[in-house]
Amino acid sequence: CRDNSTTQRRNSTHLINVVQGKDETLRDYLTRFNQESLTVKDLEPTEGDEEVISFSEADYEGVRLPHDDPVVVTLLVELFTMKRILIDNGSSADILYKHAFDQLRIPADQLKPVKTPLIGFAGETINPPGSINLSVVAGTAPRQTQVEMTFLVVDTPSPYNAIVGRPGLNLLEAIVSTRHLLMKFPTRFGVGEVRGDQEVARRCYKTAITDKGKGKVLTIANVELRGDMEPKRPQPVEDVLQVPMEEGNDEKVLQVGSQLGEAEK
Repeated sequence: CRDNSTTQRRNSTHLINVVQGKDETLRDYLTRFNQESLTVKDLEPTEGDEEVISFSEADYEGVRLPHDDPVVVTLLVELFTMKRILIDNGSSADILYKHAFDQLRIPADQLKPVKTPLIGFAGETINPPGSINLSVVAGTAPRQTQVEMTFLVVDTPSPYNAIVGRPGLNLLEAIVSTRHLLMKFPTRFGVGEVRGDQEVARRCYKTAITDKGKGKVLTIANVELRGDMEPKRPQPVEDVLQVPMEEGNDEKVLQVGSQLGEAEK
């Protein structure tokens, strides 16, 4: 009797040939890929305590210091390789710019209505045409993870294709080091990572700074949902006069409209 559990164990290079079928959905493909990874003999899942995520001198490899560059990465979005994705833990929303959404060839009627506007870094208000849930894969096999992020689609020029903010980072359970230009996250096979592209980050920043004065680029940084804003207090529609309620006492006053007649005052 042959032990199938032994004879069916394969090398990790087998995973390269696990491709999505013609009529196979992304969800089914990822499920099948994970099942295939269990048959690989040199990729045993980590057991026991979770592996600690840390950063060391070795993580500076390829990074030009000193720098203040943002973390701009490449991720797999709906099986498309999407570059120029800004990692911004100051953003309360995950953003997908309209030009990138159009390249995914997803029908516009798939967008869900969004009633809550966004407030940009400079205080500008932006009304997204809608939101959409998209599959996002981070990392390199076998140390990769897949989540479904809800992106707000924003129709405004930007050097970036998307912004992954706090919601997406929390889904990935990611830890970001801007110093190392590196994002790390847990996977079944250890700590996965996505490294930022320093050259791309600098080009995007230069584009944003150069074109901002020309009205071509509006970079949404540190965006916040406007739903929790306090309503503005009503303002008077005309000038008001302060009339003392007691003669000689200026502390107690009554505000009346300046356009009222003497009898009404």
